[in-house]
Amino acid sequence: MHQHGPTLPYDTAWAIITLLTAPDEAALVRIWARENRNGPAGVHYDNWHELSPAERKRRRSWLQRHGRSPVQLLQVEASLILSTGLHVLDWSPPPEDTAQRTAKTQHRSDDTPHP
Repeated sequence: MHQHGPTLPYDTAWAIITLLTAPDEAALVRIWARENRNGPAGVHYDNWHELSPAERKRRRSWLQRHGRSPVQLLQVEASLILSTGLHVLDWSPPPEDTAQRTAKTQHRSDDTPHP
């Protein structure tokens, strides 16, 4: 929670850690998520442009060191999060990362032979 920031509530952090450390407890997380709905199920992303400059700087620094958000580093399957009904708000990538990925994808598709 400390590393992720204020968009990860305590109870959601508990649920994610429970799924990671005790996958057999998915039924418990499913019941809890049903009783404590805080949004649509699955992993969703916040809006980078709505973050404060200090938060953007903090996240850029984290991403330079670790390459992924704290939630992504846990490597909990997105399908497991979805199936339990849990709503997780994760970090959106910085705009230049999105642009770089789009450019790489476009470059690859340009190299693909066309029939």
